[in-house]
Amino acid sequence: MAEIKFSTDFLATSLIEKLNRKNIFPPLFNDPESFVPTGRSRKPSNSFLICRRNVCKEAKRKGTYNMRVISKAAALLWNNATFEEKKVYKTIAKRVNEIHEIRKLTFNFKVKLTAQPPRAPSISHQLHLPPISSILSSMFETLPNSDQSNTGTQFI
Repeated sequence: MAEIKFSTDFLATSLIEKLNRKNIFPPLFNDPESFVPTGRSRKPSNSFLICRRNVCKEAKRKGTYNMRVISKAAALLWNNATFEEKKVYKTIAKRVNEIHEIRKLTFNFKVKLTAQPPRAPSISHQLHLPPISSILSSMFETLPNSDQSNTGTQFI
């Protein structure tokens, strides 16, 4: 049995024909909170990546899961989109960036508040103190005798 191979362009074009363009322009999934990356090191998505994520969700609803085909279809849709269609995604991307900046500042502030105070440097050598019994005996030797009878009684 012969294997039939299709080009990515052909598969992407056929996927575009199956997709409901009204769910992509304007985007059906347009909540900026859902596009804000979690974690502190990731960058927020730009307008094309948000569009590609919408194309991906719509493609998966139609039963296509190959990301090469989905990415190619998203690129074709993006390149053929009008300025007004792209403007909606750029507005969402701007809002995502604002939310990301606020969260990044909040995260940095929390890290500074919860950071442990610096520790005092450790002493590398131990202090050699005399035994406690010798300290106590020297204290009692210097105390005045209460009975005024100098009998030489010492407390040990």
